[in-house]
Formats: sequence, structure tokens, C-alpha cells
Amino acid sequence: MRFVTSAAVAAFVIAANSSAAFAQNVVKLGGIEAQTGPASIFGLMSSQGLRMAVDEINKAGGFVVAGKTYTFALDSADTQGNPQTALVQTKKMIGEDNVKFIFGPYLTNVFNAVAPYAQQFNGKVLMMGGATGIHAALGKPGNEYLMKTMPWDSGSSGYGLLMVDVLKKKGVAKVAILMQNDAGGKAVVDIYTPIFKDKGIAVTTEFFEPGTKDFTTVLAKLAAGKPDYLFPGYTDSALYDIVRQATEVGITRFFITRGSIGPGLKNKDMIDSYVAWVPKYFEEAEKTDPKVAKFVAAYKVFYKTSTFPYDQAPQCATSCYDHVYALVDAMQRAGSVDDVPKVKAALMSTAYKGLWNNRYDASGEAVFDFDVVELQKGGKVSVTHVEPK
Repeated sequence: MRFVTSAAVAAFVIAANSSAAFAQNVVKLGGIEAQTGPASIFGLMSSQGLRMAVDEINKAGGFVVAGKTYTFALDSADTQGNPQTALVQTKKMIGEDNVKFIFGPYLTNVFNAVAPYAQQFNGKVLMMGGATGIHAALGKPGNEYLMKTMPWDSGSSGYGLLMVDVLKKKGVAKVAILMQNDAGGKAVVDIYTPIFKDKGIAVTTEFFEPGTKDFTTVLAKLAAGKPDYLFPGYTDSALYDIVRQATEVGITRFFITRGSIGPGLKNKDMIDSYVAWVPKYFEEAEKTDPKVAKFVAAYKVFYKTSTFPYDQAPQCATSCYDHVYALVDAMQRAGSVDDVPKVKAALMSTAYKGLWNNRYDASGEAVFDFDVVELQKGGKVSVTHVEPK
């Protein structure tokens, strides 16, 4: 017969209690972004940055809130841009796993699908997403569960308004809009049509169905109106085809507020101007900003690659890297990892300086610095950095 000494029992109890305490000191995070599929430009890099930040924080020993050390446990689900898939994932995170902090979504159609369910946990969950559709819900009763990690297009700090000013200074008088016929595309049209008109720029608008590959007919129709610039699509999966086919019908100037500079670079010998909103132009920032250089190097190590996705990296501004560190900072100032209203109040009360200078307005919408990049024929690049008021 084996006898267990009282010392051994005590040691076992201490170890068990320590393990239990450690298990209790884990903060669960969720991520609901499109990591694969045609809309993944608005989710892949965000989810990658989210994983990087969580890994860095955990490997550094976690973070201390009210005298206790915590680590993160991350469930980063791939919605593939499918609203119903995202709803199932969100229900599991909130309803089964008791996740209180969720990063994403970026896509409006996904947000529209998950919002009614998440709203049932208002005040108990905080969803931090970049979706255009989130804007309309911010600040309204019953939507305290929500923050928007991307800035709005219009308003005094709106990047879209500031970018349209760039076109106005170029003497642009006419713009053609070609957008995907879905919630996101219609939202873009609703936002920008009055902005252009207020600046005295005439607008012609056409829509295309999701999955379209041949834009020849609609582009020829728009080209007949002789627009100074084409404002096309909002995903690279469509932009690559649109930009190439547009140059074939004589449209060589483009205005982009969603998507990357990749389609312009690929067609650099056929375009005359490709003006794009870029949360950060990493190619230049890597050379001058130590934080960006460190992030690029860390990305290559973490994902075991010798290359860096410069065309998609700017989308890391949304729902990822900086925002995880900002959340830790807010938890520390709130003195809690589970009092959602206190943590949200802390997030909204103080700016966080990371890869971007991040802050939130009174409604819970992000405001941060950004770059306007213009590509010209042959690949010549000019960058204007903007610090919104």
C-alpha cells in the first residue's frame, strides 16, 4: 500500500490551486474575419495581426490588471466572408465560450448577420470591427456593445472627405463610380455621392453583381461619359480585373478608398494616376519608423516567410495588432478584464500610439493618421501623410 505524506498532499493542493488560478487568469478573445475567399483582403491581414499581438503579449509573460497576471486565449474564426458561417461562429464564442471581447468583422454583410445576436448581450460583450455598416449603429441605445476600429469616410476627420479634396485640387470635374451590388457597395455609393456633389464634382454610378469577371460593357458605358477618374469596387478580387479592363477602354485614372495599391502596381504601365487611401504605406514607413520596421521583421519570423504582404498590410489597421495592445492598456486603466462598460470607457478616453496614432470619437469610432498614395505611370509613387484633427 502506498502512503501519501501530508507534505505531498500540501504540495499537490498548492499545485492544483496554482493551476486553477492560472486557468482563471485567462482572457478569451474572439476574431471573426474573412481569412480566405474573395473578401479576405478585409480580414486576412487583420486576423494575422491579431494573432501576432496575442502571441507577443503571452510570450512576454502576459499583462497585469489589478495585481493579477493574465494571458489571452484566442479563437480566430475564418468567416470566409459568409454571413451565416459568421453567425454560427459568433453564437459559439458568446453563447458557449463566454467571450467578452471580439475583434471584427470588417465586412458589412457579416456585421448585418451577427449584429442582432450580439446586441442581445449589450453591455456584456464588446465587438470591435471595421465594417462600414457599423457606423450607423454607433451611439444609438442598445448598441453599447459596439465600437468601430476604422474611421468614417465623411465628417471633419473623414479620410474620404480629405481624399476627395485631393481630387478637387487636381481640377477633377467628373467621377464615375462602379461598385459591387451588395450592402457594402451601396453603402459606399451612399457615402460618396453627396461628398462629390458638395465639392462640385459630377457623379455617374453603375453597379456590378458579385463574382463578375467581365466588366467590358459597363466600363465602355462609363468611358463614354469621359470621367476624369473611376472610383471602382471595394475588393482587390474585383479591382484587378476592373483596372486592367478599364485601361483597355481608355480609363486610366482611378480613385480607391477600399482595397490595396496592388491592382495599380500590376497595371503600372497602363495607368496615369491611381490615388488610394492607405492606412499606412509600409514600404516607406518601414525605412523611417522603428515601430513599423519591428512589425515587418516580427511578421516574417512569426509566419516563417521571407516576404511581407505590403499591398495588404495597411488593412492591419483594422481590428488587429494595435487594437489588442490598446485593449490591454484599457483593461489596466479600468482595473478589470471583464467589466465591459469600464473597459470600453477606458478605450474611448485615451489615445494609443502604436503603429498608428489611434483614438476614438464620442460615438466609439476610430480616428487615426493615414497616407494618401498616388501611383503614376511606370510605378512612380508619391505619399502624403495626413493627421486628422
